[in-house]
Parts: sequence; structure tokens; C-alpha cells
Amino acid sequence: MGVWARDIVRMSMDPSIAPQGAAQQASGASASTSRGFDGRWHLIWLVYIPFYFIGWFYRKPTTVEVAASIGGALAFLALFVRIWRKRGRPALWEVLAIYAIGLALSPFGAGWSVYTIYAMSFAARMSSRRDAIRTLIGLELALLALGPLLMSHGWSAWASGLIFGAVVGFAGLMQSDMERKNQELALAHEEVRALATTAERERISRDLHDLLGHTLTLVAVKAELAARLVSRDAEAAEREMQAVAATAREALSEVRTAVVGMRGASLAFELDKARQALAAAGVRAEISALTTDGHPAQEAVLAMALREAVTNVIRHADAQTCEIRLEPSATSLVLTVVDDGAGGRMVEGSGLKGMRARLAAIGGALKIQSDKGGTRLVAAAPLEAS
Repeated sequence: MGVWARDIVRMSMDPSIAPQGAAQQASGASASTSRGFDGRWHLIWLVYIPFYFIGWFYRKPTTVEVAASIGGALAFLALFVRIWRKRGRPALWEVLAIYAIGLALSPFGAGWSVYTIYAMSFAARMSSRRDAIRTLIGLELALLALGPLLMSHGWSAWASGLIFGAVVGFAGLMQSDMERKNQELALAHEEVRALATTAERERISRDLHDLLGHTLTLVAVKAELAARLVSRDAEAAEREMQAVAATAREALSEVRTAVVGMRGASLAFELDKARQALAAAGVRAEISALTTDGHPAQEAVLAMALREAVTNVIRHADAQTCEIRLEPSATSLVLTVVDDGAGGRMVEGSGLKGMRARLAAIGGALKIQSDKGGTRLVAAAPLEAS
């Protein structure tokens, strides 16, 4: 009895052969889980049913015993298939029925504890962990209480059922706990992947908004300027249209790098582009940059903030002058954009919201003040990443 019971323990701890092994993670969420039952690996457990009949090699069973034993085996197989079809999660009555088969066959003195060990193994697989623990303890106490009666039919079968039933049952319970944790981990991984996908989509959306918004505004301004110049200065109009073409090609390159997440905007480059865009729109630019030596992440964020701020000045401010200052404080690199436009009540769109999100991601902050005298935007990026 001890040998085959130990084999059941080994099987219950080895996910490569056990029918209810750790490969059955996340309740069918992976291919390995499906193979756990659909591949019929669990049927290998039936190899222990013949151990019940080993005693018949040493004695001749009675006709009643043969009939009862075959009937018990058929009843067990029916319950086994029923549990298998539910992916190994038995109900309490099914566990008790298998246990009862073992007790009912105990008077014949054969290996009846095969069934009680099976019952404890299945009890560990019950859907509710609390019910599984209570059932295991109840089955063990019942077997212990019936000890004086069962030992009269053979003490070795009773001892094997008591000891190895507990070992197999509680080993299965620990394995079931591991599977539940694996399921929770798999769900957590799915949530992380979903959040990462959402964050990447939001990043691309913000970058494309800023890139295309600024570029298309610049293209529109230069095209309008070329249209005004074409009748009186064809060469100047041609230069503006060439600038439009160059801007479009540059935008295409920027969109490609933004989509693959490789954009590393340069503050010096954006300051130069801001000067050109403001000049094309007829806005006088006053630029004061004491330094552009920030950390790459901070510089990229401020460059995108500058691009969005200048785009808003050209589109909405109706300003004559735009002052841009870039200077370090004790802890931050600070970008200030001030215009003398219409100002007034401001409703933040996706561009400003994207700017806030980028700055918040590196521990920075955005402040906007808008009144009749114009708009003042201050973006601060910490010199030390938060």
C-alpha cells in the first residue's frame, strides 16, 4: 500500500504527469492548461485502481466481493469522468461518494483505501479553498474515528488511507493554492500588458498631436505667406514654398520616430524652429536661452512643451510679441513662454493635457496664467529625475 500511495504523492507534485498539475494555470488561459485535461493526461491516475485487486492474487474472492468490487470500480469511474468533464473541480457530494465507495468495500479486506485516498485528492481540488480544507479534515477525522472498526478488516489499508490520504490531500491543496496564485499572476500580467499598451497609445497620440499640430500650423502660415508674396516677389514666394516642402519632409521623419518611440527632441533645435515659425506668422520673437544643458529626458519634454506653446501662440493668441526664456533654477530647468495676445479664459485641449502628462511623468509641473494682457506659460522640469 505504501509504495503506490507514495507514487500518487509524486504524481500530485509533478506537473508533467499529474492530471491536476501546475500546468493547469489560469483555468484554461493557456495552451498548457488545455492540455492538462483535453490531452487526457489525467487518465494516468486510473493506473492505481488495479492496486485494489492485488490481494486477490493471494486469496480467492467470493462472488459477492467480486460483484461489489466491480460495481464500486464502475461507480468510481463514472464519478471520475464526471469530475474530469468539469476540469477537475469536484462538488462535495462527488468527493463524499468516492469516499463512501472505499468505506463500503472495506469489509472485504481488499485495498479499499485506494478510494479514500482518491477522495482526499479530489477534495483538495474543490473550488472553495475553505471547503477543501474543511472536507479534508472531516474525511481524516472520520477515518480516524472509524479506526477500530476498519482495522478489523485489515490495519494496513486503514493506516495507508489515514497517512497517505492526508499527505496526498494536503499536497494537492498546496498545489491548488499555487495554481490559484499562478492564475492571479497571469491576470495581473494581462492587466500590465493592457496598461502598457494604453500608455504607449497615449504617448503616440500626444506626440503626433504636438508634431503634426506644430508642423501643419507652420505649413499653413508659410503657404499663406507665399500666396501673398507670389504677385510681388516670386523669388521670396518660391523660397517659402521650398521651406514648406522641407517642413513636410521633416515632419514625415519626425512622425516615424515618434511612432517607434525614438524621438529625442533638442531644445536648441526647437528654439530655432520657434523663431522661424513666429517670424513667418508675423510675431516678433524674443528668445533668451541661458542653457540647454538638461538631462536628455528633461530636454525632450521641454522641447515638446515649447513646440506646443509656440503653436498655440500662432494659432490662438493673435499676438504681436512672444518672449521665450529658458533658464535653470536651483532644482529645475524652467521654460517660460509669454505673449501679448488676447488672453482671457483658456480651455485646455489635448495638447496642453499632453504637456502636463509629460511633465508629470518626470516630476515636473506646468503653470498657465491667461488674462487680457496675454498668456504666460511656465514649464519646469527637475534637473534630477524623480
